[in-house]
Amino acid sequence: MAILDKVLVACTEDWFTLSHFKPLLRRLTRVAHEVVVVTRSSGRMHEIAQLGCRTIDLDFNRSSMNPLREARTVRKLRAILASEAPDVMHLIAMKPIVLGGLATLFRPPRHTIVHMTGLGFLAISDSAKARGARQAALGVMRSVMRRPGSWLLVENPEDLAFLEAGGVAAGSRVTMLGGAGIDPDTFAAQPVSTKARPVAAYVARMIRPKGVDVLMAAADILKARDVPLTIELHGDTDDGNPEAIASTSLRAWANGDDRRYMGFTRDVAAVWKKADIFVLPARSREGMPRALLEAAASARSVIVTDVPGCRHFVRDEIEGLVVPPGDAQALAEALTRLAGDHALRARLGATARAKVLAGYTERHVEDDIEKAYRSMLAGRSSNRTV
Repeated sequence: MAILDKVLVACTEDWFTLSHFKPLLRRLTRVAHEVVVVTRSSGRMHEIAQLGCRTIDLDFNRSSMNPLREARTVRKLRAILASEAPDVMHLIAMKPIVLGGLATLFRPPRHTIVHMTGLGFLAISDSAKARGARQAALGVMRSVMRRPGSWLLVENPEDLAFLEAGGVAAGSRVTMLGGAGIDPDTFAAQPVSTKARPVAAYVARMIRPKGVDVLMAAADILKARDVPLTIELHGDTDDGNPEAIASTSLRAWANGDDRRYMGFTRDVAAVWKKADIFVLPARSREGMPRALLEAAASARSVIVTDVPGCRHFVRDEIEGLVVPPGDAQALAEALTRLAGDHALRARLGATARAKVLAGYTERHVEDDIEKAYRSMLAGRSSNRTV
């Protein structure tokens, strides 16, 4: 039953909205008479409209740190908010959170959702520019969360601790989500293969913070040892990210029978019907990687690094194997171990799927979002367990 007239959702890109936030939009179309999605179009806005949402094209330009460009975007967003007059403004990811917060400094909506999906470049980089931008971003978030009608959504406790250390005081107005939510029927448990040459798949954007270059260094070690394992890279380059790896570099790295660059795929479930091991050697903090949850739901064994987000889901030797970030040698050892032990792969995969079913499905996430909305509208505190 609808409890709101209008919710305005601001997200960086239409493809990101579709890949991660269909459960959110589905539930919002049930709790609001109208849902408006403000995002940058890459040609897929019609797919968002098919979910029952109205769309507005706005280029958030994730790679820009140009103050004049950002100011123009804030003005455009302020005009959109004045025209739409939503009951709730739902801001997803760092750029919309910061620019949306600035757009509402003098005329805030009744309610604002700050939806963190990971802290990204601002938390990772220690450059002078990044430090300045980080402090400015935290200042905006502090201002937004001082409003009694605001609510914070996060995906792991370490991101919450980072924000609280920066003075972003949500108190009990916070909900911990199980990532973006996984459909356990779409990502059904796959049988464990006993084939002589298993496949380890990396499914993520081709950017350095995800550690794809570390994975290729580990692949060199495996090749030198003649370990029977094929590594596949599934994902696109990300031109909007300053840490993007060029496609020419990817092709040069993945140029043999033991490693293949597969490019972008929309059918990730099909990847896990063939691949045996998920690997994400992230150098730094994640939110709650959707690709990790998809592989886990498919009962695939996983290897991740000991970074926020990844270690929140994966306990070493229980849901998967955890290795130090940036350590190609340790990553090669973990890959070698899983490549040669299908019983271990089966055990880890089964435990990982059980964890997804216990709190990371689309239904879990949709229900938690609706509870957060109802608590926010009623002025109640959450039952925070983090």
